[in-house]
Amino acid sequence: EDSKEGYVAVFLYNRSPESIKAICKIMLKHQTDPSQRSIQCGRGDKILNFAAVWNNACGKGTLDFVKRETMLTYLNNGTLTLEIHLRTYRQDKPTSFIPSNPICNN
Repeated sequence: EDSKEGYVAVFLYNRSPESIKAICKIMLKHQTDPSQRSIQCGRGDKILNFAAVWNNACGKGTLDFVKRETMLTYLNNGTLTLEIHLRTYRQDKPTSFIPSNPICNN
């Protein structure tokens, strides 16, 4: 409802009870004509915080993703397919390496 006249918005929401840090890219590829350019939202290299659903969270995306008339040419038998690239970011505890010691037999 906040998009410019004639444009379509795309957003990805976190519906889980916990926040998620992830790298995200939303793409629209022409399903029948690979020579058509892909349309994308997000660079795929920035870590975003998808807040938990109960925090009245906003989605990640864009209001003016593509013109509606362009999107209609990307339909495949009436179906719109968006490709979502989502990579979660989790900072694990560093693994420790203990080399063997022949003196202690380990």
